[in-house]
Amino acid sequence: MIQIKPYIDHELISPYSGERLTPKEILWQGTHVCVKGYCSHKNREIVEELKVGHAQTNPYTIDILDGRIWGNEAAKSFLGIPLLYSLQNPNPSSIEIKKEVFNSCRKVIILNCIDFLYGHGLLKLLNAQRHLEECTDLGLVVIVPKYLRWMVPEGVAEIWTVNISLNNGQCYYPKFHDFVQHECERFDEIYISKAHSHPSQFDIEKFTKIDTYDWSDEKIRITFVWREDRPWVSEFLYVVSRKFKVIPWLVRIQNWKVCRLLWLIKKAIPEAQVTIAGLGKKTKFPQWIEDLRVEKYTEETERKVCKVYADSRLVIGIHGSNMLLPSGHAGMTLDLMHKSRWNNFAQDILYQEKDPRLAAFRYRYIPFNTNLIDIASIAVSMIEKFAKFKTAMKN
Repeated sequence: MIQIKPYIDHELISPYSGERLTPKEILWQGTHVCVKGYCSHKNREIVEELKVGHAQTNPYTIDILDGRIWGNEAAKSFLGIPLLYSLQNPNPSSIEIKKEVFNSCRKVIILNCIDFLYGHGLLKLLNAQRHLEECTDLGLVVIVPKYLRWMVPEGVAEIWTVNISLNNGQCYYPKFHDFVQHECERFDEIYISKAHSHPSQFDIEKFTKIDTYDWSDEKIRITFVWREDRPWVSEFLYVVSRKFKVIPWLVRIQNWKVCRLLWLIKKAIPEAQVTIAGLGKKTKFPQWIEDLRVEKYTEETERKVCKVYADSRLVIGIHGSNMLLPSGHAGMTLDLMHKSRWNNFAQDILYQEKDPRLAAFRYRYIPFNTNLIDIASIAVSMIEKFAKFKTAMKN
């Protein structure tokens, strides 16, 4: 945690002179939580990120007036430049903010879950459990985008629900900043959660209120997690198709691959129920595949699909945030990895298993271009051999 009241516990150094600057004010950009300081050497304000969320590894320092950025070059286009742009071009629009107070506290931790990527926001929210369990003398205030409100766990002191879409998640809304600044006046002592980008201490059931997979269930359900914005095709074909605007063809290719894969698995395990779940319904599936896809997620549809994942012995899908809730509820997971995503290995998986030996069996990662017959063989082996493997690993 980082204290910001009654004092700001942050070492702010001028990128120009190297002098220590006095932190003056917290800037609530939205996704980013920043601190302002005045550099006398340049006679201007310097803005720097607090080490919260992804800023723990990629913090940026900004001179808004000159448009200069200091920080990790590798993530600058992804994080630094959008931050600078948002501060130079504040969005004056009003945004809907709903404040819910369950327990009035004078000393609090603020957990900011606003982000421009769904998976990032969800993973930030999972930090709530650690604060609730370890910081009982502090109230927890959770700032969440509207689409995550349903997953806030019980026991928090306050919830501030902000109607910021993912598309606008990198915008700076001064009215959001003003709201948070005003609310902070109520507290005597404030800490900012570091909002770790992949926390280890959580129980997904406390967030979704949906049970995880019941291993005593003899029924075998296998679910493929569908998404249409990152189809199961080669990256070269994906880039070319986007250029010539023929993405629908890629979705049809993905449909064929999924049908073929599920047919191969069902051929080996005839009693298995095969399901497709996820976002987008541009193609159709044969009747022997249970089609539970949706056009848009709502709280109701997300709860329903989590129950589907919790009923699945195995979930299969292309690497991405779409695999977080499935892996957090299903018995086992098979993650199909694009070659450009190996540096993000395991970031889309919510591990339920504490024993590393069993985890190695339950959560598999394979190249997405692996032969369909081989993928089916791996999936069948996972389903048929897990009980024996677990018995062998008892001691």
